[in-house]
Amino acid sequence: MPSADPYYGQWWGSGEGRDFYQEVTERIGNPMAASINRQYGIDYEASDVANTAFTVLRQEFISAYIKRSEDPWAYLSSVLKREMVREAGGYFRSELTETVLFDSASHTLHRPAATIREAAELTSAALMAAAPAIPEQILHEAVFYFAERGHYRLSHVYTNATNDPELTGLGLGREEILAVANAVLGSRPENNLNSLIAAFLMDPAFDPKSSIRHRRALTKFRSRIDKAHHQEMRHLVG
Repeated sequence: MPSADPYYGQWWGSGEGRDFYQEVTERIGNPMAASINRQYGIDYEASDVANTAFTVLRQEFISAYIKRSEDPWAYLSSVLKREMVREAGGYFRSELTETVLFDSASHTLHRPAATIREAAELTSAALMAAAPAIPEQILHEAVFYFAERGHYRLSHVYTNATNDPELTGLGLGREEILAVANAVLGSRPENNLNSLIAAFLMDPAFDPKSSIRHRRALTKFRSRIDKAHHQEMRHLVG
């Protein structure tokens, strides 16, 4: 599909464009609208998802990644879900932040100070500063991938991610994927205490350097990325 003006809008108005809009509506829009409505209590319709596709596909890098992905529909679905949740203003609700958000003294559960999108962007920036070897947009996509899945069982998230075309299609290897996962969602045994995104959710002004646990997490992330890239270079040379 074309993603550049002046032909972008014209293509969507063509027979091929209208067919694609309808397919997005039926294939992604209907189930996604129902899922988000149940989770966030937002009154979305399938057409809202399809209209969002029109908006996000104008971005050249998204169209390019979709074309490169082994499962373009799955990748597009993930991108659209992120945008729909962002528009809904949804907050990150998960087992990951449960301990961080629970105040044992007052026995109340506090709402995060930042949205999931804001926290993911801050996390992405922190990781980019720590290990600039990964292209910025690819790292950004990987961080959002894990941010969206923080409410799943983390062991399953890590296992599934290493084989998910949405990440491998970006050119990320197993070690790089796990390095991003641990930095974003934290590492065992207490994920919530060294998760970058959990920290940024509670305080958008959080400085990872102020926390020993998070400094160690960033150092470990940098070390794992450097090691993965050195191994890749040796493989190419060999």
